Amino acid sequence: MTRKFAAVASGIVLTGGLLAGSAGVASAAPAAPQAASDCPLGWFCVWSGKNYTGHMQKVAGKNADLTQFSVFQNFMSWYNHGRSCDYKWYGEKNYGGNSAVLAKGVKGTGDTHWNQKSNEWVNCS
Repeated sequence: MTRKFAAVASGIVLTGGLLAGSAGVASAAPAAPQAASDCPLGWFCVWSGKNYTGHMQKVAGKNADLTQFSVFQNFMSWYNHGRSCDYKWYGEKNYGGNSAVLAKGVKGTGDTHWNQKSNEWVNCS
């Protein structure tokens, strides 16, 4: 996929990288990052390949529908590089289905393919 994605779900982006309320932003990296550190501060990032390789997709804010971003439907690496919040993902659109919270700073990679259909930021300090 060489096409760039950028979308604003709704609302406004707040200063500091994380969003509150119903605002959401997602974008794709122009090149294939090779490290978790390529995820900008204030974002949750996923990569299509393990070890933070392949196409990167990043998201900030509350997003009721991540299915428009293909990488969120089949990724192998992730990093919560949030400034002050934990990242909560959901298995269904509109914040439904199974969910889990990924603490600020947590990252992971491996052979498992993951998907997320919506997200929000929680436990903000």
